Formats: sequence, structure tokens, C-alpha cells
Amino acid sequence: MNVGMTRARRKLLVGDSSTLCRHSFFGELLAYVKGVGGFRTANEVAIEA
Repeated sequence: MNVGMTRARRKLLVGDSSTLCRHSFFGELLAYVKGVGGFRTANEVAIEA
């Protein structure tokens, strides 16, 4: 995960939110991303495409 976050070109994080929220760091990150409107489900992305 470290490489994915430090070398991301488009600030995109892909993962299972129910799993990520169980970890303290990723749970806080997910809460922040949702708070600023940056969270989308796979279904939402598929509809936009």
C-alpha cells in the first residue's frame, strides 16, 4: 500500500472499504475522503463510464 500511495499519479486508491475501515489509519483516511466528497463505489464509477 505504501508504494501505491506515495507514487500515485492520479490520487486514486482502490480497495474494499469495509476491510479498509477496520484499520485505524485507513479508516481515518476513508472517513476523510468521504468527508471531502472523494469517495465513489465501483458501481458509481461504472455508471459514469
